[in-house]
Amino acid sequence: MKRIEENDLKMIKGGNAITSSMINAFTNIIKVLIDSGKGLGSALRRFGEGKACPLE
Repeated sequence: MKRIEENDLKMIKGGNAITSSMINAFTNIIKVLIDSGKGLGSALRRFGEGKACPLE
């Protein structure tokens, strides 16, 4: 195996591609944020209207 010099290592470029895994992870994060916002909004509405289940 040939040893690569330090100057050659500095010239290596790559890794700037957007992959389907990155897009999938981003959409999953968006889905989680939307679902948590819906849940929080629903809970605030129920507490505001006095329709929450009593804690016993």
